[in-house]
Amino acid sequence: MNSPLAPTPSPVLASTSTAPLTPSDEKLPFSAKLGYGLGNVANMIGKQAPKQLSLPIYNVALGVDPGSISTVLALARIWDAVTDPFVGDWSDRISTRWGRRRPFIFFGSIFSGLFFASMWFMPHGLSEAGYITYYAVTSFLFYLGLTIYSVPWYALGYEMAKTYDERTSLMAWPSAIGPLAQIMVAWLYAITQLDFFSDTLEGVRWVGAGAGILLVGFGMMPVLLVREVPVAPAPQPAPTTKKIKRGKTEFWRGCAEAFRNRPFLALTIAFTSIMIGSSLGVGLGFYMNTYYIYGGDTKAASVLIGWIGTVSLITTIVFTPVVSKMAKRYGKKNIFVAGIIWAMVRSIAQWFLLTPTAPYLGLVNAALMGIELATIFMLCHAMIADVCDEDEHSHGLRREGLFGALYAWVYKTGLALAFAASGYILVFIGFDRSLGGGQHEGTLLSMKVAFCIVPVVFYLIAFWAMRYYDLTKEKCERLRAEIAIRKQAASASGAA
Repeated sequence: MNSPLAPTPSPVLASTSTAPLTPSDEKLPFSAKLGYGLGNVANMIGKQAPKQLSLPIYNVALGVDPGSISTVLALARIWDAVTDPFVGDWSDRISTRWGRRRPFIFFGSIFSGLFFASMWFMPHGLSEAGYITYYAVTSFLFYLGLTIYSVPWYALGYEMAKTYDERTSLMAWPSAIGPLAQIMVAWLYAITQLDFFSDTLEGVRWVGAGAGILLVGFGMMPVLLVREVPVAPAPQPAPTTKKIKRGKTEFWRGCAEAFRNRPFLALTIAFTSIMIGSSLGVGLGFYMNTYYIYGGDTKAASVLIGWIGTVSLITTIVFTPVVSKMAKRYGKKNIFVAGIIWAMVRSIAQWFLLTPTAPYLGLVNAALMGIELATIFMLCHAMIADVCDEDEHSHGLRREGLFGALYAWVYKTGLALAFAASGYILVFIGFDRSLGGGQHEGTLLSMKVAFCIVPVVFYLIAFWAMRYYDLTKEKCERLRAEIAIRKQAASASGAA
């Protein structure tokens, strides 16, 4: 029986979507890299802030059942994932005077910033069902806006850099700048606990509004600083192949071809598994620090959570250029796999670093985590850009939007399951908000197992999947050279 990751031969079409490279194509200007990197601040606020605030605000502050909150958050992310491929395909096919991606980025940043702020302006005195309904409606609108922003933003990055190593260099910018937003997000809950506010709900309204403004402002940076590379219309198929119709048929055909692409499928499975494992940690991290480390003291825990995020992300920033250089020397796949192994070891080691007698030992784990963040989250996107080259080589089309969206669709579905699981894990292990710091000893032990050991299972799945990713630097360079030769031949034939 063939492996589900086995490659499937496909017809090769001539394409004029990317011209042969010249030396000036190989290096992107500083302003373009900076503008693209600053866009990740908006992306990170949108991705991380709801995870950081939802359970502390709606469960601890408002008393809503954690399973219900996690279910709504999971459904919102599934909605986000379902809309991704359609937005990605739309941005692949649209043509405007401002480019294919920038109009989406412009409107998506405004829409997502507005509805992120609205998530935390819930009216006072609602019933539990009322709070859940409000949270569900605003979450779905927010994630629709985030899809409109983030899918074209990722696609813009996949098509900006044209060479194997320049893609790594480009992705180092959002990987180094994005953690600045994550540091801010790590302190959002702590800010809501300041005595300056009358209560947590007043604090989260101000925090949500401020974060929404930042989301819009940084979301505009790619629009202002990045000049899109013109892409020629999709090529006509060779005479020996059937004409491909634009529209729904081509969309579904593109989806099928993407999931028959072995490197794409391997990378998607690996990254989704990593995201599930790490998201379980994020979902349970607030409870571990609040109830296991500090016995129910939310203010003390919020400060520690802020420092954990700060230390891990400063480490990410410091190690991003190091990882970039190592990937150029040893290959993206090898360093990516090393990052997975590091994540497994780090996750097991944190069992011994989480102790109520020495709360700030958790900062050691945070520093170790920053190294895997610098490795995994930068290289995965650089490798998706390489996958798009293989797709063009096989099918003659540039489909960064579709591939990026399908990739996001799979891992966001995994995230949704992880979010739902984190809430129901709390219910399953017997967490009771009314007990405060008096949680049962068995509950706290089970929480620690779920936080430290369960993610390792998903990292092992990622390690297995990467065995099937075979795009080396040499292969990528050969694919691009063959694509360039094919284009030159097609151009000469057309001129004749």
